[in-house]
Amino acid sequence: MKRARRFISILMAASLLSTLAPAAAYAREKISQVSLSFSMNTDTWADLDVDCGDGYNVRSVSLFPDGKDGSTYPYAVIILDAEEDCYFSSIKENYFLLDGEGASFQEAARSNSNATMTLSVRLKDLGEGDLNAPTALAWTDAGIATWEKVAGAGDYSVRVQRDGTLVGTASAPTTTANVYNLSTKITRTGEYVFQVRANGAFRRTKSSEWVSSPVLSVDETKLAFIKAHASADTGMVGEWHQDDIGSWYQYTSGEVPKGAWREIDGFWYFFDASGYKVVDQWVDRYYVGSDGKMLVNTTTPDGHFVDENGAWAPK
Repeated sequence: MKRARRFISILMAASLLSTLAPAAAYAREKISQVSLSFSMNTDTWADLDVDCGDGYNVRSVSLFPDGKDGSTYPYAVIILDAEEDCYFSSIKENYFLLDGEGASFQEAARSNSNATMTLSVRLKDLGEGDLNAPTALAWTDAGIATWEKVAGAGDYSVRVQRDGTLVGTASAPTTTANVYNLSTKITRTGEYVFQVRANGAFRRTKSSEWVSSPVLSVDETKLAFIKAHASADTGMVGEWHQDDIGSWYQYTSGEVPKGAWREIDGFWYFFDASGYKVVDQWVDRYYVGSDGKMLVNTTTPDGHFVDENGAWAPK
């Protein structure tokens, strides 16, 4: 078996070629079946490893955790390259032998004189396992909860206690960011603790255990300060900033999103590794326009249609 992303070229020695009859020298060997084995990298919960059979190699693997075509099951698009003098002979479902992560065939297409195969695979069991619990829980002076991101988390559930009793009776709200504004929950003096757990990006990933923050002691002076700085928004608030390079967004906690999607005022934006808003380009299978907003239910400048969720999936 060969590991995905490992490229192997088999070169026939000239001396061997010279011993073959002309017909044999130029014949292409048929790949009778494509065999792929899928496994999730549970260290990162983001990388899908793909092993393959003989006669071809895995060029690339693109993982789409949120599904497509009305299905919330994740799927992957795999591009395979036949080795020299080999070709793919079919695109029918029974041509593919798929194993691991509940993989099932969706569709396939050949190109480059049948030397390249593009395959779409649904992954029912992807992400089976447990998440680590969030760490580095902390309060800001204004009553905002923060914690470190957890690999593989789709979102986080947050709840707050005062003097050991849960504040509010509704189910715990969720956030995709590792920050949440709890200032409006701090309405009396007392000892406050927030709890957070990580929820998996995949169906079969189990949520982490709840973990608790340090105690925030709120006396009359502290309560007055928090009320003066509280926001009516129980989620996250912030403001845009700009310099000669571009625009960025900073939350009231001081956090600047980097390398991540964020929903702001009803629109989705993507921020690069330095925290600047990305414009006029594809981010995975989503397109952001000249104002940085993700396009939805329209045609992108390069001619691809994106659906009401902003997603384009290759056919």
